[in-house]
Amino acid sequence: MPKRRIAKKRRKKKRAAPTPTPLACSEGLSRLFSGRAGLQITRGQAVSKLWATAKARGVQRGKTIHCDAEMTALFGASTLGFSDVAAALAPHLSR
Repeated sequence: MPKRRIAKKRRKKKRAAPTPTPLACSEGLSRLFSGRAGLQITRGQAVSKLWATAKARGVQRGKTIHCDAEMTALFGASTLGFSDVAAALAPHLSR
């Protein structure tokens, strides 16, 4: 009896992950992060910088940011939850 050939499984080629595009920050967001205008960062960096800024200013409590006067004027909210951060940053980032 002839031996059956076992077909080799074809592996899908992995696509390269897209490179994050730097976005221009609004003047208020640039000043909040770096103290100067004209900052360009990716969305992920913006989220990280916001949490780092909140922690440095002492307004982060767990997964919530209790905004100070400058942040409240910028985002229009007194508190930002973990899931609200990306939505709050979106209007301040542009291509």
